[in-house]
Amino acid sequence: MDEEVVALYDDGGRPHGSAPRSVMRAQNLRHAATGILVRDSYGRIYVHRRTPTKDVYPAHWDFTAGGVVLDGEDPVEGARRELAEELGVTSELESLGESDYGDDHTTYQAFRYVTTWDGPITPQPEEVAYGAWLSVEHLLARLDDPDIPFMPDTRALFGDWLREHAADHGDPQEGWDTRATVVEGRWLDRVPRFPDAEVQLRSEVRLMPRLAPLLPLEVPVPIVLDESPLRVRHRLLPGELATGAALTPEDGHRLGEFLRAVHDMPVNVYVESGIPEATAARAELLATLERMLHRVVPLLPQEQQDAGQALLRRIALRTPTSLVHGDLGAHHVTCADGRISGVLDWKDAREADPAVDLAWPLFGTPEPVAEAVAKAYGVTDEELARALDWHRLGPWYETMWGQGPGGPEVVESGIRGILTLLDAKLTA
Repeated sequence: MDEEVVALYDDGGRPHGSAPRSVMRAQNLRHAATGILVRDSYGRIYVHRRTPTKDVYPAHWDFTAGGVVLDGEDPVEGARRELAEELGVTSELESLGESDYGDDHTTYQAFRYVTTWDGPITPQPEEVAYGAWLSVEHLLARLDDPDIPFMPDTRALFGDWLREHAADHGDPQEGWDTRATVVEGRWLDRVPRFPDAEVQLRSEVRLMPRLAPLLPLEVPVPIVLDESPLRVRHRLLPGELATGAALTPEDGHRLGEFLRAVHDMPVNVYVESGIPEATAARAELLATLERMLHRVVPLLPQEQQDAGQALLRRIALRTPTSLVHGDLGAHHVTCADGRISGVLDWKDAREADPAVDLAWPLFGTPEPVAEAVAKAYGVTDEELARALDWHRLGPWYETMWGQGPGGPEVVESGIRGILTLLDAKLTA
Protein backbone atom coordinates (compact mmCIF):
# COMPACT_ATOMS: atom_id res chain seq x y z
CA MET A 1 0.00 0.00 0.00
CA ASP A 2 1.31 3.49 -0.88
CA GLU A 3 2.55 5.53 2.05
CA GLU A 4 0.40 8.48 3.13
CA VAL A 5 1.68 11.94 2.17
CA VAL A 6 1.02 14.36 5.03
CA ALA A 7 0.32 18.10 4.81
CA LEU A 8 3.06 20.11 6.53
CA TYR A 9 2.24 23.43 8.22
CA ASP A 10 4.45 26.38 9.19
CA ASP A 11 4.53 28.09 12.59
CA GLY A 12 1.87 30.54 11.42
CA GLY A 13 -0.66 27.77 10.90
CA ARG A 14 -0.48 27.77 7.08
CA PRO A 15 0.12 24.85 4.69
CA HIS A 16 3.83 24.55 3.91
CA GLY A 17 4.58 21.59 1.70
CA SER A 18 4.21 17.89 2.36
CA ALA A 19 6.17 14.79 3.33
CA PRO A 20 5.69 11.03 3.51
CA ARG A 21 4.34 9.97 6.90
CA SER A 22 7.53 8.08 7.79
CA VAL A 23 9.67 11.16 7.12
CA MET A 24 7.33 13.40 9.08
CA ARG A 25 7.55 11.02 12.06
CA ALA A 26 11.31 10.48 11.83
CA GLN A 27 12.08 14.22 11.74
CA ASN A 28 9.10 15.31 13.88
CA LEU A 29 8.04 17.77 11.19
CA ARG A 30 5.26 20.22 11.97
CA HIS A 31 2.14 19.01 10.21
CA ALA A 32 -1.66 19.24 10.42
CA ALA A 33 -3.81 16.83 12.43
CA THR A 34 -7.41 16.61 13.60
CA GLY A 35 -9.02 15.68 16.91
CA ILE A 36 -12.73 14.99 17.31
CA LEU A 37 -14.58 14.52 20.59
CA VAL A 38 -17.49 12.11 20.12
CA ARG A 39 -20.40 12.62 22.53
CA ASP A 40 -23.76 10.90 22.67
CA SER A 41 -27.06 12.69 23.25
CA TYR A 42 -26.60 12.24 27.02
CA GLY A 43 -23.25 14.07 27.01
CA ARG A 44 -21.04 11.02 27.48
CA ILE A 45 -17.71 10.88 25.65
CA TYR A 46 -16.37 7.89 23.78
CA VAL A 47 -13.02 6.85 25.26
CA HIS A 48 -10.85 4.19 23.64
CA ARG A 49 -7.57 2.36 24.02
CA ARG A 50 -5.15 2.71 21.11
CA THR A 51 -3.69 -0.45 19.65
CA PRO A 52 -0.10 -1.37 20.61
CA THR A 53 0.94 -1.05 16.94
CA LYS A 54 0.34 2.73 16.68
CA ASP A 55 3.41 4.69 15.56
CA VAL A 56 3.08 7.24 18.40
CA TYR A 57 1.79 6.61 21.94
CA PRO A 58 0.88 2.95 21.41
CA ALA A 59 -1.57 1.37 23.90
CA HIS A 60 -2.44 4.79 25.34
CA TRP A 61 -5.98 5.85 26.21
CA ASP A 62 -7.58 8.55 24.06
CA PHE A 63 -10.89 10.42 24.11
CA THR A 64 -10.76 11.80 20.58
CA ALA A 65 -10.68 10.32 17.13
CA GLY A 66 -8.62 11.88 14.37
CA GLY A 67 -5.28 11.79 12.67
CA VAL A 68 -3.01 13.51 10.18
CA VAL A 69 -4.35 15.73 7.41
CA LEU A 70 -3.24 14.49 4.01
CA ASP A 71 -1.55 16.64 1.43
CA GLY A 72 -4.15 18.81 -0.34
CA GLU A 73 -6.93 17.74 2.06
CA ASP A 74 -9.22 20.24 3.76
CA PRO A 75 -8.89 19.72 7.55
CA VAL A 76 -12.63 19.27 8.10
CA GLU A 77 -12.73 16.64 5.35
CA GLY A 78 -9.74 14.97 6.96
CA ALA A 79 -11.60 14.95 10.28
CA ARG A 80 -14.66 13.38 8.66
CA ARG A 81 -12.49 10.74 6.98
CA GLU A 82 -10.65 9.82 10.16
CA LEU A 83 -13.86 9.71 12.20
CA ALA A 84 -15.55 7.36 9.76
CA GLU A 85 -12.46 5.15 9.46
CA GLU A 86 -11.67 4.88 13.17
CA LEU A 87 -15.13 4.67 14.73
CA GLY A 88 -17.69 4.40 11.92
CA VAL A 89 -19.15 7.77 12.92
CA THR A 90 -20.57 9.99 10.17
CA SER A 91 -22.32 12.84 12.04
CA GLU A 92 -21.82 16.56 11.47
CA LEU A 93 -18.86 18.31 13.11
CA GLU A 94 -18.79 21.46 15.22
CA SER A 95 -15.48 23.31 15.22
CA LEU A 96 -13.75 24.01 18.52
CA GLY A 97 -11.06 26.07 16.83
CA GLU A 98 -7.39 25.53 16.10
CA SER A 99 -4.48 25.11 18.49
CA ASP A 100 -0.82 24.07 18.61
CA TYR A 101 0.82 21.02 20.11
CA GLY A 102 4.42 19.86 20.24
CA ASP A 103 6.57 17.34 22.11
CA ASP A 104 9.50 15.03 21.37
CA HIS A 105 7.27 12.68 19.35
CA THR A 106 4.91 14.91 17.39
CA THR A 107 4.41 18.57 16.46
CA TYR A 108 1.30 19.78 14.73
CA GLN A 109 -1.38 22.36 14.01
CA ALA A 110 -4.50 20.94 15.66
CA PHE A 111 -7.95 21.26 14.14
CA ARG A 112 -10.41 20.46 16.92
CA TYR A 113 -14.04 19.36 16.60
CA VAL A 114 -16.90 17.88 18.59
CA THR A 115 -19.79 15.79 17.31
CA THR A 116 -22.88 14.05 18.72
CA TRP A 117 -23.52 10.43 17.76
CA ASP A 118 -26.06 7.91 19.01
CA GLY A 119 -25.45 5.24 16.41
CA PRO A 120 -23.23 2.18 16.74
CA ILE A 121 -19.50 2.53 17.19
CA THR A 122 -17.50 0.41 14.73
CA PRO A 123 -13.85 0.58 15.82
CA GLN A 124 -11.13 0.17 13.22
CA PRO A 125 -9.13 -2.88 14.41
CA GLU A 126 -5.78 -1.37 13.40
CA GLU A 127 -6.46 1.81 15.41
CA VAL A 128 -8.74 0.98 18.35
CA ALA A 129 -8.33 -1.92 20.77
CA TYR A 130 -11.61 -1.27 22.64
CA GLY A 131 -13.64 1.61 24.05
CA ALA A 132 -16.59 2.74 26.17
CA TRP A 133 -18.77 5.77 26.90
CA LEU A 134 -17.81 7.79 30.01
CA SER A 135 -19.33 10.82 31.68
CA VAL A 136 -17.20 13.96 31.63
CA GLU A 137 -16.66 13.69 35.39
CA HIS A 138 -15.47 10.08 35.26
CA LEU A 139 -13.21 10.86 32.33
CA LEU A 140 -11.62 13.72 34.27
CA ALA A 141 -11.08 11.43 37.25
CA ARG A 142 -9.20 9.00 35.00
CA LEU A 143 -7.17 11.83 33.49
CA ASP A 144 -6.07 12.76 37.01
CA ASP A 145 -4.91 9.20 37.72
CA PRO A 146 -1.12 9.05 37.04
CA ASP A 147 -1.30 5.29 36.52
CA ILE A 148 -3.59 5.58 33.47
CA PRO A 149 -1.63 6.50 30.31
CA PHE A 150 -3.60 9.05 28.30
CA MET A 151 -2.50 10.72 25.08
CA PRO A 152 -0.62 13.84 26.20
CA ASP A 153 -1.69 15.85 23.15
CA THR A 154 -5.38 15.07 23.65
CA ARG A 155 -5.04 15.94 27.33
CA ALA A 156 -3.38 19.28 26.46
CA LEU A 157 -5.73 20.21 23.61
CA PHE A 158 -9.07 19.18 25.15
CA GLY A 159 -8.51 19.18 28.91
CA ASP A 160 -9.73 22.76 29.41
CA TRP A 161 -12.84 22.01 27.35
CA LEU A 162 -13.62 19.03 29.57
CA ARG A 163 -13.18 21.00 32.79
CA GLU A 164 -15.32 23.86 31.51
CA HIS A 165 -18.17 21.49 30.71
CA ALA A 166 -17.77 19.59 33.97
CA ALA A 167 -18.23 22.89 35.82
CA ASP A 168 -21.38 23.84 33.87
CA HIS A 169 -23.80 22.70 36.56
CA GLY A 170 -26.72 24.45 38.21
CA ASP A 171 -27.24 24.43 41.96
CA PRO A 172 -28.48 21.03 43.20
CA GLN A 173 -32.18 20.93 44.08
CA GLU A 174 -33.05 18.76 47.07
CA GLY A 175 -36.11 16.56 46.62
CA TRP A 176 -37.60 14.16 49.12
CA ASP A 177 -35.76 11.18 47.66
CA THR A 178 -33.28 12.51 45.09
CA ARG A 179 -30.97 15.43 44.42
CA ALA A 180 -31.39 16.97 40.94
CA THR A 181 -28.91 19.13 39.02
CA VAL A 182 -29.24 20.83 35.63
CA VAL A 183 -26.12 20.15 33.52
CA GLU A 184 -24.99 22.34 30.61
CA GLY A 185 -28.55 23.64 30.36
CA ARG A 186 -29.43 20.44 28.48
CA TRP A 187 -29.75 17.56 30.92
CA LEU A 188 -31.08 16.78 34.38
CA ASP A 189 -28.92 14.58 36.61
CA ARG A 190 -30.45 12.84 39.62
CA VAL A 191 -28.72 10.98 42.42
CA PRO A 192 -30.54 9.06 45.17
CA ARG A 193 -30.52 10.37 48.71
CA PHE A 194 -31.54 7.00 50.17
CA PRO A 195 -31.06 3.33 49.17
CA ASP A 196 -34.77 2.93 48.33
CA ALA A 197 -34.51 5.79 45.85
CA GLU A 198 -31.67 4.01 44.05
CA VAL A 199 -33.94 1.03 43.41
CA GLN A 200 -36.66 3.39 42.14
CA LEU A 201 -34.30 5.22 39.79
CA ARG A 202 -33.04 1.98 38.28
CA SER A 203 -36.62 0.83 37.68
CA GLU A 204 -37.40 4.17 36.02
CA VAL A 205 -34.41 3.72 33.69
CA ARG A 206 -35.79 0.35 32.59
CA LEU A 207 -39.41 1.51 32.32
CA MET A 208 -39.27 4.77 30.39
CA PRO A 209 -37.75 3.62 27.07
CA ARG A 210 -40.67 1.19 26.79
CA LEU A 211 -43.30 3.70 27.86
CA ALA A 212 -42.26 6.92 26.11
CA PRO A 213 -43.19 5.97 22.51
CA LEU A 214 -46.71 4.98 23.63
CA LEU A 215 -47.74 8.19 25.42
CA PRO A 216 -49.32 11.37 23.99
CA LEU A 217 -47.20 13.74 26.14
CA GLU A 218 -43.41 13.88 26.35
CA VAL A 219 -41.75 12.01 29.21
CA PRO A 220 -38.07 11.71 30.16
CA VAL A 221 -36.04 8.69 29.11
CA PRO A 222 -33.17 8.46 31.61
CA ILE A 223 -30.02 6.37 31.44
CA VAL A 224 -27.56 5.30 34.11
CA LEU A 225 -24.75 7.80 33.59
CA ASP A 226 -22.48 6.66 36.43
CA GLU A 227 -22.68 3.59 38.64
CA SER A 228 -20.65 4.53 41.69
CA PRO A 229 -22.26 6.58 43.04
CA LEU A 230 -25.40 6.07 40.96
CA ARG A 231 -26.31 9.01 38.75
CA VAL A 232 -29.06 8.97 36.12
CA ARG A 233 -29.51 11.56 33.39
CA HIS A 234 -32.23 12.56 30.98
CA ARG A 235 -32.69 15.38 28.52
CA LEU A 236 -34.45 18.41 29.94
CA LEU A 237 -38.04 18.51 28.80
CA PRO A 238 -38.89 21.85 27.16
CA GLY A 239 -40.97 24.41 29.00
CA GLU A 240 -41.61 25.31 32.63
CA LEU A 241 -43.23 23.49 35.52
CA ALA A 242 -47.00 23.83 35.72
CA THR A 243 -46.78 25.11 39.31
CA GLY A 244 -47.07 28.71 38.12
CA ALA A 245 -48.97 28.13 34.88
CA ALA A 246 -52.55 29.17 34.18
CA LEU A 247 -53.98 25.83 33.05
CA THR A 248 -56.85 25.71 30.56
CA PRO A 249 -59.60 23.22 29.74
CA GLU A 250 -57.48 22.19 26.73
CA ASP A 251 -54.72 21.28 29.21
CA GLY A 252 -57.25 19.27 31.16
CA HIS A 253 -58.29 17.42 28.03
CA ARG A 254 -54.66 16.59 27.16
CA LEU A 255 -53.96 15.46 30.72
CA GLY A 256 -57.08 13.29 30.81
CA GLU A 257 -56.11 11.58 27.55
CA PHE A 258 -52.57 11.12 28.83
CA LEU A 259 -53.73 9.44 32.05
CA ARG A 260 -56.13 7.21 30.17
CA ALA A 261 -53.20 6.06 27.99
CA VAL A 262 -51.06 5.37 31.10
CA HIS A 263 -53.78 3.49 32.94
CA ASP A 264 -54.72 1.41 29.88
CA MET A 265 -51.09 0.44 29.25
CA PRO A 266 -50.77 -3.32 28.59
CA VAL A 267 -48.99 -5.18 31.36
CA ASN A 268 -46.42 -6.62 28.96
CA VAL A 269 -45.02 -3.10 28.40
CA TYR A 270 -43.91 -2.67 32.01
CA VAL A 271 -43.96 -6.11 33.63
CA GLU A 272 -40.18 -6.62 33.47
CA SER A 273 -39.18 -3.05 34.34
CA GLY A 274 -38.80 -3.73 38.06
CA ILE A 275 -41.54 -1.36 39.26
CA PRO A 276 -43.58 -2.71 42.21
CA GLU A 277 -46.33 -4.99 40.94
CA ALA A 278 -49.80 -4.88 42.49
CA THR A 279 -49.15 -7.23 45.45
CA ALA A 280 -45.86 -5.58 46.43
CA ALA A 281 -47.29 -2.08 45.94
CA ARG A 282 -50.28 -2.90 48.13
CA ALA A 283 -48.07 -4.32 50.87
CA GLU A 284 -45.99 -1.13 50.81
CA LEU A 285 -49.14 1.00 50.93
CA LEU A 286 -50.57 -0.90 53.91
CA ALA A 287 -47.28 -0.54 55.78
CA THR A 288 -47.32 3.21 55.10
CA LEU A 289 -50.93 3.54 56.28
CA GLU A 290 -50.03 1.67 59.47
CA ARG A 291 -47.25 4.16 60.15
CA MET A 292 -49.64 7.04 59.50
CA LEU A 293 -52.12 5.56 61.95
CA HIS A 294 -49.55 5.52 64.74
CA ARG A 295 -47.48 8.57 63.88
CA VAL A 296 -49.89 11.07 62.33
CA VAL A 297 -53.36 10.41 63.74
CA PRO A 298 -52.21 11.18 67.33
CA LEU A 299 -51.12 14.64 66.15
CA LEU A 300 -54.65 15.53 65.03
CA PRO A 301 -57.18 17.22 67.33
CA GLN A 302 -59.26 14.64 69.15
CA GLU A 303 -62.40 15.57 67.25
CA GLN A 304 -60.67 14.91 63.87
CA GLN A 305 -59.01 11.60 64.70
CA ASP A 306 -62.05 9.47 63.80
CA ALA A 307 -62.24 11.15 60.38
CA GLY A 308 -58.53 10.58 59.90
CA GLN A 309 -58.79 6.89 60.77
CA ALA A 310 -61.80 6.51 58.44
CA LEU A 311 -59.75 8.00 55.59
CA LEU A 312 -56.94 5.51 56.17
CA ARG A 313 -59.43 2.62 56.19
CA ARG A 314 -60.92 3.74 52.86
CA ILE A 315 -57.49 4.06 51.24
CA ALA A 316 -56.67 0.54 52.47
CA LEU A 317 -59.60 -1.03 50.59
CA ARG A 318 -58.78 -3.16 47.57
CA THR A 319 -59.26 -1.40 44.24
CA PRO A 320 -58.65 -2.06 40.56
CA THR A 321 -55.01 -1.56 39.65
CA SER A 322 -53.08 -0.33 36.63
CA LEU A 323 -49.76 1.27 35.84
CA VAL A 324 -49.65 4.66 37.62
CA HIS A 325 -47.24 7.58 37.72
CA GLY A 326 -47.63 7.56 41.49
CA ASP A 327 -46.73 11.19 42.29
CA LEU A 328 -48.58 13.34 39.77
CA GLY A 329 -48.77 17.03 40.62
CA ALA A 330 -48.02 20.44 39.16
CA HIS A 331 -44.36 20.05 40.19
CA HIS A 332 -44.04 17.07 37.83
CA VAL A 333 -45.92 18.51 34.84
CA THR A 334 -44.32 20.77 32.22
CA CYS A 335 -45.91 23.40 30.00
CA ALA A 336 -44.49 24.64 26.70
CA ASP A 337 -45.97 26.95 24.06
CA GLY A 338 -48.89 27.73 26.37
CA ARG A 339 -50.06 24.19 27.06
CA ILE A 340 -49.24 21.04 29.02
CA SER A 341 -46.47 19.21 27.22
CA GLY A 342 -44.80 16.64 29.47
CA VAL A 343 -44.76 14.64 32.71
CA LEU A 344 -41.59 14.25 34.79
CA ASP A 345 -40.18 11.98 37.51
CA TRP A 346 -41.48 8.43 37.18
CA LYS A 347 -39.49 6.89 40.01
CA ASP A 348 -42.74 6.23 41.96
CA ALA A 349 -44.35 4.35 39.04
CA ARG A 350 -46.03 1.17 40.17
CA GLU A 351 -49.08 -1.03 39.66
CA ALA A 352 -51.69 0.52 41.94
CA ASP A 353 -55.03 2.33 42.19
CA PRO A 354 -55.30 4.60 39.12
CA ALA A 355 -57.24 7.10 41.24
CA VAL A 356 -53.93 8.14 42.84
CA ASP A 357 -53.04 9.87 39.54
CA LEU A 358 -56.45 11.56 39.36
CA ALA A 359 -56.17 13.29 42.74
CA TRP A 360 -54.36 16.43 41.64
CA PRO A 361 -55.97 16.77 38.18
CA LEU A 362 -59.50 16.53 39.64
CA PHE A 363 -59.04 18.34 42.97
CA GLY A 364 -55.91 20.45 42.65
CA THR A 365 -56.69 22.30 39.42
CA PRO A 366 -59.32 24.95 38.51
CA GLU A 367 -62.83 23.55 38.05
CA PRO A 368 -62.93 23.94 34.22
CA VAL A 369 -59.63 22.05 33.98
CA ALA A 370 -60.83 19.30 36.31
CA GLU A 371 -64.06 18.93 34.32
CA ALA A 372 -62.07 18.56 31.09
CA VAL A 373 -59.84 15.93 32.73
CA ALA A 374 -62.86 13.96 33.94
CA LYS A 375 -64.54 14.06 30.52
CA ALA A 376 -61.45 13.09 28.51
CA TYR A 377 -60.55 10.32 30.97
CA GLY A 378 -64.10 9.03 31.46
CA VAL A 379 -64.04 9.22 35.27
CA THR A 380 -66.63 7.12 37.12
CA ASP A 381 -68.27 8.17 40.39
CA GLU A 382 -66.27 5.51 42.22
CA GLU A 383 -62.99 6.77 40.77
CA LEU A 384 -63.98 10.33 41.68
CA ALA A 385 -64.54 9.36 45.32
CA ARG A 386 -61.25 7.46 45.51
CA ALA A 387 -59.37 10.36 43.87
CA LEU A 388 -60.77 12.71 46.52
CA ASP A 389 -59.47 10.44 49.27
CA TRP A 390 -56.03 10.29 47.63
CA HIS A 391 -56.10 14.09 47.45
CA ARG A 392 -56.90 14.21 51.17
CA LEU A 393 -54.01 11.83 51.90
CA GLY A 394 -51.38 14.07 50.30
CA PRO A 395 -50.54 16.13 53.43
CA TRP A 396 -50.15 12.93 55.45
CA TYR A 397 -47.02 12.13 53.43
CA GLU A 398 -45.78 15.67 54.03
CA THR A 399 -46.27 15.22 57.78
CA MET A 400 -44.36 11.92 57.79
CA TRP A 401 -41.54 13.53 55.83
CA GLY A 402 -41.42 16.31 58.39
CA GLN A 403 -41.06 13.75 61.18
CA GLY A 404 -37.87 12.64 59.42
CA PRO A 405 -35.61 14.88 57.36
CA GLY A 406 -38.15 17.66 56.81
CA GLY A 407 -38.33 19.05 60.33
CA PRO A 408 -41.00 20.55 62.62
CA GLU A 409 -42.11 23.28 60.19
CA VAL A 410 -42.96 20.64 57.58
CA VAL A 411 -44.90 18.69 60.20
CA GLU A 412 -46.92 21.78 61.09
CA SER A 413 -47.61 22.50 57.42
CA GLY A 414 -48.70 18.92 56.86
CA ILE A 415 -51.10 18.94 59.82
CA ARG A 416 -52.68 22.17 58.59
CA GLY A 417 -53.19 20.54 55.18
CA ILE A 418 -54.71 17.41 56.72
CA LEU A 419 -57.21 19.41 58.75
CA THR A 420 -58.19 21.53 55.76
CA LEU A 421 -58.82 18.52 53.54
CA LEU A 422 -60.65 16.53 56.24
CA ASP A 423 -63.18 19.38 56.44
CA ALA A 424 -66.59 17.94 55.68
CA LYS A 425 -67.36 20.90 53.44
CA LEU A 426 -64.76 19.77 50.90
CA THR A 427 -66.73 18.11 48.09
CA ALA A 428 -65.90 16.80 44.64
